[in-house]
Amino acid sequence: MKEIFFLRHAKSSWDDFALKDFDRPLSTRGIQDAELMGNFFRSKKIKLDLVLSSPSKRTKETIEHFFSKDKPKLEFIDNIYHASMENILDELYQISEEINTVMIVGHNPSMHDITEFLTQKFLNKYPTCALAQISTENKWTELTQGCSSLENFMKPSELR
Repeated sequence: MKEIFFLRHAKSSWDDFALKDFDRPLSTRGIQDAELMGNFFRSKKIKLDLVLSSPSKRTKETIEHFFSKDKPKLEFIDNIYHASMENILDELYQISEEINTVMIVGHNPSMHDITEFLTQKFLNKYPTCALAQISTENKWTELTQGCSSLENFMKPSELR
């Protein structure tokens, strides 16, 4: 069985409008939410084989606060920044079959779209720092619409 976690970056700061979108850091609430969600994730004692992430400043900072000290194997993929759902699927298709548990750290709308596509579950909203956990019996190269089950969908507001 394969497990995929889709983590949307935490809330970013809009304090400096001169910054490019790619360079926006986390807000104070974003830092708090990333730490909160990271604590929730660690409480589940899940071992990730691989994390694929957008290289934006806010996704990197989300990872720093989410994982704290023990970061799993991590790769920054340019294609995940402003990705379409198809871009995310392409990244998943390239994962080695020896890998069973993956997290993608990215942006909306792709995190929302890919979760709904793979699970065929409607999600009203996919807020910042929300975490979807899905599972599938399919191989990475065989991920298709509705092939997965939504095991958990957690929002920071549910943990505050």
